[in-house]
Amino acid sequence: MIQPQIIDSDWQALREPLDDKARAIELAWEFARMVPSRPHVLDLGAGLGANVRHLLPRLGRMIQDWTLMDTDATILGGVAERMQRWAHELGWGMARNPPEAATPGAVGELILFGDDMRSRLTLIQRDMSSDLHDLGIQRHDGVTGNAFFDRVSAEWLDHFVIELTASGLPPVLATGVQDGRLLWRPEDPDDGMVVELATAAAQRDYGFGPPLGDQASSVLVGRLEAAGYRLDGARSDWRLSGLRARQAHLNLVDMLAAQAEARDPAMADRIGAWRERRRAAVMQVELIVGHADILARR
Repeated sequence: MIQPQIIDSDWQALREPLDDKARAIELAWEFARMVPSRPHVLDLGAGLGANVRHLLPRLGRMIQDWTLMDTDATILGGVAERMQRWAHELGWGMARNPPEAATPGAVGELILFGDDMRSRLTLIQRDMSSDLHDLGIQRHDGVTGNAFFDRVSAEWLDHFVIELTASGLPPVLATGVQDGRLLWRPEDPDDGMVVELATAAAQRDYGFGPPLGDQASSVLVGRLEAAGYRLDGARSDWRLSGLRARQAHLNLVDMLAAQAEARDPAMADRIGAWRERRRAAVMQVELIVGHADILARR
């Protein structure tokens, strides 16, 4: 698994276009068929709202309610500005309302509206690591999470599945789950060394216990199947090559090198040389970062 030490707005901005291009769109359409005509969807680890921006137009519903939940109030504070720009691009309007006092943890409410649609987004800051009953799954018609489930622990996932079962097994769409595949074509002799060190550095606690990391997709599938879900899945790999992906590719090379060096400072010179080779060859190679999208249904 590759993750920065801090899941900040810069990382989320880097991810959004890569995820959008890679997603298994057929699973999003299938999820849309599972929710009612006026769905209320819970998005876990919502960050700046990228998952909602991707899914909201694809649900094909005139009226939608979304709960955007995250542990980081600072990141949630940036949702409104990003949604405003996105709404403007689509020719929609957006209104900001104060949070409802009756909703614990609510930090804001956004209303998106156009000629034939109206969507309410409730932003909630909550410590999702402890009492998962407070997630309120039972009040929602479906659950989504992008680039989220590889950061949680097996124990957290067990409690999450218990809440899903108690809530009647609502549909779950887990996207952007890293699966451990990370490779360049053509390869460099030191790719494996750098990736191994960087992956070890990313195996830190993100607030949910020891992260599942590269095992997340297989563990998630196993837990959901055991609970009675039927599963569909597809690869949603990032593929970075050429001019349009150049800056994201460079950013990932820099991040991997920094994490590898922090993990083993004695290898700094060798890692630095790898970084320079990879940066110099960025227009001649393809970087593949393996991800999976998973849809669970009753």
